[in-house]
Amino acid sequence: MSDKIKIQLGLITILIIFALSLVFSQKANPDFSPLWSLKRVQEKVFLKLKSNPSDKLDYMRSLLDIRLEELNSQVNRQSYGYILPSAQRYSTLAGEITDLVTANMKDKAPQVIDQFQSHLKVLQQIYVIYPKNTDNLEYKYIEDDINYLKIYLDKLLQIK
Repeated sequence: MSDKIKIQLGLITILIIFALSLVFSQKANPDFSPLWSLKRVQEKVFLKLKSNPSDKLDYMRSLLDIRLEELNSQVNRQSYGYILPSAQRYSTLAGEITDLVTANMKDKAPQVIDQFQSHLKVLQQIYVIYPKNTDNLEYKYIEDDINYLKIYLDKLLQIK
């Protein structure tokens, strides 16, 4: 086999591994660092590629659903060590969505309000099932998400 063919096969193999990593990273949770990092980079790139504010908001809202699912999954799997960063990512993204809507997309407020209200119910359920009789105090970060979401909902309800 010639060197040129070996290089081509090597490049094809690297591309296949990279493509598979991108596919598998979509379901990665924060407790699996390599794929999680790849997933976050991919999300940031996709967000930057959104030039239309409406498309950007839609993508951010879908990411918020994913963040809530990750937080719920971590509590259900008792992977408590990742609650703080997950809760922070969730509340930060919800705040960015609120800022975007209140700044120049007031017509989108009803949809975001509905999403936040449904997320509030899920966060409250997560908070209820989180064990509070241990040394693990990360449940307070879920409580923070609930409080932030209520603040963001109040802001959105004022412009509705």
